[in-house]
Amino acid sequence: MFMFEHAGKPKRYGFTLIELLVVIAIIGVLVALLLPAVMQTRGSARRTLCANNLHNLGVAYQNHIGKIGRGMSAFDWRQAVLPEIENKKDFLLCPDDPRQTMYDVDDFTVYIVNNRRSIPLEPGPWCWIGDSDFCQQFADVNVTNPDAYFIGFEDLRYNTPFDGIVLVEPLAEGGAKLTHVGGHPHAYRHQLKGPTGELLADPFGKGFEWEVHGVDSSYGGNSRMGKFQTDGKKILMLEYTKPVANVVGATAVGRIGFYDNVAPRHDGMLNVLYVDGHVEATTPQAIDPTDPFIHDNKWCPKIDLQSLGMYY
Repeated sequence: MFMFEHAGKPKRYGFTLIELLVVIAIIGVLVALLLPAVMQTRGSARRTLCANNLHNLGVAYQNHIGKIGRGMSAFDWRQAVLPEIENKKDFLLCPDDPRQTMYDVDDFTVYIVNNRRSIPLEPGPWCWIGDSDFCQQFADVNVTNPDAYFIGFEDLRYNTPFDGIVLVEPLAEGGAKLTHVGGHPHAYRHQLKGPTGELLADPFGKGFEWEVHGVDSSYGGNSRMGKFQTDGKKILMLEYTKPVANVVGATAVGRIGFYDNVAPRHDGMLNVLYVDGHVEATTPQAIDPTDPFIHDNKWCPKIDLQSLGMYY
């Protein structure tokens, strides 16, 4: 028997449009089904990394306390723990923190126009931490905050002490207020430039004030951390939008704005580090310091409560 093929109907090897659309639809459904699981896994990994950061900060805190034998100042806790974590600033950042870079004192620069010299406000060839007693006397200022300090800067072209002095005063909820309090200007004109080179003051002279946010950090330290003794179950640090959580005490600034500053970045949950070193994921409501019972049991040092005749 002879077999004949129809010459007018060539063989078809590709997909039809309908078949292609069906395949694309199936792939789309599979992606839609898998994407939530993938995102949940990634979110869980970021939450775990954040918790590990806080755990490392807790270890650094205990190491620092072991060296100096007393509590750590809340206003400069970031600077204090960095040497204990080999200056790894990534430990201060939650991977889910969406905020842009926050700048510190050493990101600002004094530009001496006459000599075309830029001097970063950090210890170096032309900048140093000034002697507090001398600077107070010279600038005729009285500084009572033990965490405040002076920065002196000088272009070294003349045999005089300095071109200017900047007073750095820590703010209650992190960051610092800086004030130009005086110096020997040599008839120079000074400018103050910001972290991206923007001009903030021209001339930069005595009396000029500005604020900085401080070292990048996704976490806020309890403003009373320096008073913790046998307070293992108290909150030491938490996910926060300011470097210091000023929430202890009836008139504390942070108690009023707690829900504005607390940062539940992980599906409504946030990581909290306790003095004994353990980290918990919780809700803002569970640690709300405006609740008197929670305030006293989770935030307030026992030494404060004992002074008020209260025992927890």
